[in-house]
Amino acid sequence: MEKIVVLRKTIIAMAILSVFVPQFFSFERLEPDWIERLNYRADELYPIKLQINSIPLVEVKVNGSNVWVNFDTGCSTGFSLTSAVEDTIEHKVTGKSTERNPDGSYRGETTLATIASLEVFGVTYAPVKTSFTDWRIFSILKFNGLLGLKYFKDKRVTIDYKQKKIGITDKPFVYANDKKFSGAVVPLLEASGSQADLIYVLGRIRGQPTVIYMDTGSSASFIDPSMLDTNEIKKGERYLFIENVEMAIGNLAFTVRQLRVKEQRRGVNFEYPQTVKLGSDVIKDFLITIDKIDNKLFLAKN
Repeated sequence: MEKIVVLRKTIIAMAILSVFVPQFFSFERLEPDWIERLNYRADELYPIKLQINSIPLVEVKVNGSNVWVNFDTGCSTGFSLTSAVEDTIEHKVTGKSTERNPDGSYRGETTLATIASLEVFGVTYAPVKTSFTDWRIFSILKFNGLLGLKYFKDKRVTIDYKQKKIGITDKPFVYANDKKFSGAVVPLLEASGSQADLIYVLGRIRGQPTVIYMDTGSSASFIDPSMLDTNEIKKGERYLFIENVEMAIGNLAFTVRQLRVKEQRRGVNFEYPQTVKLGSDVIKDFLITIDKIDNKLFLAKN
């Protein structure tokens, strides 16, 4: 009888430890179900890292060397580097340029350059035109560079912030055939010029149609003050903001806890104005698939 009591106490103690001290136990981590259901093979999956501000990082090869860069759907040039790696990556300077904000205002100076090669998830490009910019004009966190959607034409890309995985395939997918996924499938709005590879979708703010710009390279999300009543805007130490904003993309409704209030002036001519920018602070709560094969966005709560 005494042995049974001791055994019971041991089992209870182990159960408590497994909850409060998980680092003492090893559990097999199951693959998330989207991998099979969105028709990804094991060799089409890659790890990502997350900065403390939730911006995802992916690994590329520059001149044969591994470099972690921000996966930035707001990077219109496709690929750029920063002063953090300028002294360690061999390059040929080709000129100078001025970096500007979306509204056209001055941001800083950029060194234009050419590198021998860039490998993006097994595909090599050579030579590659790029640039080196002081990382401090973009962020308070040091980073090596930016990789945009220019290198994912005719690809389907799924980002899972929670599992820290990215899936990349050239296989199309018929979303209507999967009835188990509760999410939204909406067309990507067609932009031109320097914004052709950025993500714009039609959504709703409090039932009002608007264009939403989705930027994984941004750590914050924004709304244009034209969508708000002035008495609901709050003043923080560093910026104006609004809380608990009801939004929808397709049939997927959700509430954003906080949006910073700032004029949105992206130069795109859509039927509705672009008044919202969603960054990784919001996108991280979703499983997001950017389908450049069928020009669709699939968004599901994660």
